[in-house]
Amino acid sequence: MLRRSWLKASALASMAFTLSGKAAARTSSTPAAGTQAAYQHIVGSIRDSFPSPTQSAAADSRFSRTMAFALSQYEKLKSHRTFLGQRKNLDYAGARKFRVPQEMGDSRTTIRELAGYLEGQYTWSHPDVHRLHGSATSVSIIGQLYGSIVDPNTVWDDLSHKVAEAEVRVSAMCAAMLGYDPEKALGLFTFGGTGTTLYGIKIGAERAQPGLFNDGMCQPLRVFGSDVAHYAKLSACAWLGLGSHAAISVPTSEDNAMDVAALEAALRASIEKGERIAAIIVTMGSTDAFGVDDIAAIHALRMRLVQEYRLDYIPYLHADAVIGWAYSVFNDYDFERNALGIPQAASASLQAVRTRMRSLSLADSLGIDFHKSGYTPYASSLFLASDAQLLNPVRRDKVAMPYLFQFGEYDPGIYTLECSRSGGPVLAALSNLMLLGKDGFRGLLSHCVQMSELLRSKAQSLPWLTVLNPDNHGAVVVIRVYPDGVDADSTYLAEKHDEAQRASLQKHNQFNEAVYLSTRDAAESGESPVFVQTNRYRSTAYGEPVVGIKFFTLSVFTTPESIDHAIAALAKARKKIATGR
Repeated sequence: MLRRSWLKASALASMAFTLSGKAAARTSSTPAAGTQAAYQHIVGSIRDSFPSPTQSAAADSRFSRTMAFALSQYEKLKSHRTFLGQRKNLDYAGARKFRVPQEMGDSRTTIRELAGYLEGQYTWSHPDVHRLHGSATSVSIIGQLYGSIVDPNTVWDDLSHKVAEAEVRVSAMCAAMLGYDPEKALGLFTFGGTGTTLYGIKIGAERAQPGLFNDGMCQPLRVFGSDVAHYAKLSACAWLGLGSHAAISVPTSEDNAMDVAALEAALRASIEKGERIAAIIVTMGSTDAFGVDDIAAIHALRMRLVQEYRLDYIPYLHADAVIGWAYSVFNDYDFERNALGIPQAASASLQAVRTRMRSLSLADSLGIDFHKSGYTPYASSLFLASDAQLLNPVRRDKVAMPYLFQFGEYDPGIYTLECSRSGGPVLAALSNLMLLGKDGFRGLLSHCVQMSELLRSKAQSLPWLTVLNPDNHGAVVVIRVYPDGVDADSTYLAEKHDEAQRASLQKHNQFNEAVYLSTRDAAESGESPVFVQTNRYRSTAYGEPVVGIKFFTLSVFTTPESIDHAIAALAKARKKIATGR
């Protein structure tokens, strides 16, 4: 414990009031000359808990030792398993009983207790963790750490200085790679992929109903996206006041891309009812199956309807590219020359993705998650507008913010939802763009896609397993398992299209749920890889959900042996559920 000496304050003298209402004199004790009050001792002792604001060999060494001690506590928890330490039952009831302590603690005791909260956390880079959660490179962790140490607020360059410049740099780098004009584009980091979608819908709503920012919504607005798009569109519509029912789901084709003909019918119906369209959300890499919408066809449809109906506005087109954005590193890659020696299976998959990803610049804006396929810590998400002028309708008058923006050249806080934006995500993203470059990202994505293609090929030889997304590409494979004596491919095909197979579908949905739970139970003790269950990969022709088990490969440490281990774990769980042992 930190040394403390406490001075006893004398009690206040009794206060007497005269009948005339005048207060009597009050007295209190004060520290004797040359002594310190108790709080001054506290302040003196607690200074060592802060990094020194100026160069100090002793203080800087103390901070470095504290950091090294913290890392040592983390490293003690690592093992061969997919998680840190032990994975125990969580005690939320016990957690609610804690209260703020009266006295101070010490740094090492505090760090040890904090490290205890890392126990059971999955190690995302582990080769047996198959989830949509990118592991972070060492330099991106340093970038996030720098943001925590220096603590910039990127709403204004006076509060962030060179980190504001870094945000502009990252935005320009991404804009150029994705096909925007980096001189016109504007990017801002926000609170995750949902934040990027929220910004897109908000700006689109302002275009559909000018003055909305100040006057509020005066008529219903609609948002269109595919039925396998992320639920972020529902959240954004609800929180923006459009209502979650404003989000219209459009059917998808077998490749999990939005059916353009169905979208056209839905847009026409909306326009002819007099509704205004806040946004069309195109998904460039869906969460479950990596479906990629045909953005070029959707862009052409939008412009055709504007002319045909003589609309006085152009419906906003936002690309949810939070997963798929990274595949743009292949936009200018020569697959015929193939300087990186990408295997044929992965090359074919990557070229198929590139076909649609090359049109990403047709979107008015897009979202990027660096914490997924950008390999940074959570959360590092960039909203990127094709033109800075798009944000003019959401700019606030500086008069409303008298304590900010008196000077400087960069003041995104005038138009951001947030008043506080950390610089850590900016520096984390920049670190990986510099470290990896296009070839680094190409190598990583090629590896992940190759591992996914290996799983697909192995699945074809197993009669009890079928791949639900054979027409998709990228690093995700969704599978469905069946008991012995059931041909997986033909059974699933019938379940998908024939309503007479509803009972079969439901029975095998339950079977897949049981198999997944069995692997999850085994994973809790480190005996199984970690998968993901999707409760509705997509719907059947008669509206029933299809349950599947998802592999999302993002780890650089995944190997062919990891794929074999995953299949073996599924086979073991399947046998256990089928036989009860």
